[in-house]
Amino acid sequence: MSNHGIQSPRGLDVHNCGGNYKAGRFGKLFPDLPRLISNPNDLIKVGEKNGPMDETAHGSLGSTGTPLGYVFLGQFIDHDITLDVTSSLDKVNDPCATKNFRTPALDLDCIYGAGPDASRHLYYHAPPSPSPTQKAINGKHLLTNKDDLVRALSDSPSNPNRAALVGDFRNDENRVLSQLQLTMHYFHNAVVDHLISNGVPDDKVFEEAQRITRWHYQWVIVHDFLPRMVGQKLVDDIMCNGRKIFHCKDGHPFIPIEFAVAAYRFGHTMVTMKVDYNSNIQGAELFGPELGNGFSVNKAKEIEWKHFFDSGAQKAGAVDIRLPQDLLDLPFLQGAPVHERSLATRNLLRGQSFGLPSGQNVHAAISEACGQALPQPSLSGLPNALVACTPLWLYILAEGDISGGKQLGPVGGRIIAEVLIGILECDKTSYLGSNRAWIPDELIATNWEMKTLLKFAGYGV
Repeated sequence: MSNHGIQSPRGLDVHNCGGNYKAGRFGKLFPDLPRLISNPNDLIKVGEKNGPMDETAHGSLGSTGTPLGYVFLGQFIDHDITLDVTSSLDKVNDPCATKNFRTPALDLDCIYGAGPDASRHLYYHAPPSPSPTQKAINGKHLLTNKDDLVRALSDSPSNPNRAALVGDFRNDENRVLSQLQLTMHYFHNAVVDHLISNGVPDDKVFEEAQRITRWHYQWVIVHDFLPRMVGQKLVDDIMCNGRKIFHCKDGHPFIPIEFAVAAYRFGHTMVTMKVDYNSNIQGAELFGPELGNGFSVNKAKEIEWKHFFDSGAQKAGAVDIRLPQDLLDLPFLQGAPVHERSLATRNLLRGQSFGLPSGQNVHAAISEACGQALPQPSLSGLPNALVACTPLWLYILAEGDISGGKQLGPVGGRIIAEVLIGILECDKTSYLGSNRAWIPDELIATNWEMKTLLKFAGYGV
């Protein structure tokens, strides 16, 4: 194998930024729409504890009917394509100058890093006196540690706050997401074992396993995740009639700021603060002592994915303007000013700092692009000051009432679906970008969805 899995970062050449293309930056879907400037006091008020977005104080539309695991899968997908560590709530941020530290491609760089040679800390290495089998898989498997991610050593073995050896530190920020990262390691390793058992040459195993793992994951996104979040009808429309608002520049993908800062933050309204984790841990706080506060050794044992992805799994919250109260007073930000402890307020202020257009203007632009008048949400639950000109993130959450909270609406749904499908089409190594006739039958000849991936990885679901 010529480069043993090391690849130059893809999608970091040019980005659509209203005529200003810079490598490795975010871009804009609607560069010609005016930015919205709201009164910061209105944004603080709408996002405060006991305010209009407080689920505990005002109730919600209920649940989506979607298994809760897909919300965490959505978080994992986000960490695969976006990482902004340079912008600030306290200044005007230019998306065209804001670096994206992840590749804008669904390539699982959050688990693969730069490959076995350049990211050796992520991969299995044979012991000093390896067996023939251990020699064969040296440098091909991702690191695992039974029911936890492999973590850095510590002078104190009892130290729970040891860094996980993963490609993106954020995938250890809560226990469910950490277990999902670990599951992807096991899935890749199962693919490696499958290839070795089928006689694939040693020097071809890693890159072939990487391709198969990526393509099956990408298939899950297009054919399982997106239909649940935005509706099968919208996915079919994009696949049949093409994309209307997201276009790569000269074939190069980018992540629009309307996606990263507004539309793809929909999961904040769907997550539940209490989860059934396994048969021994039921109704546990997501950031409570039983599951840990994140970035720590797993003491909760192995997750049981049947509670997250099976037909009888716990359900995600509705898509609406309500957030769990814990998210409006984040426990790990207790030293910060009150308004900065609210995830809702932080989202709204961040959107303003990036100069996002109003939800109404984006709705009009998408309606024009689609050639039809799209339905509009009720904004009756919002303060009067935000009804006529609504921040884009808040508008997208409000669209949930069009479906009774079951899925995203026409603005948020189209932004998310077109970007995820679009970056696949623009990536010449993805299944949509290189082989549209491909179907996921290389491992198991069955209808492929997240449950199938989990079973192949060795989890009973």
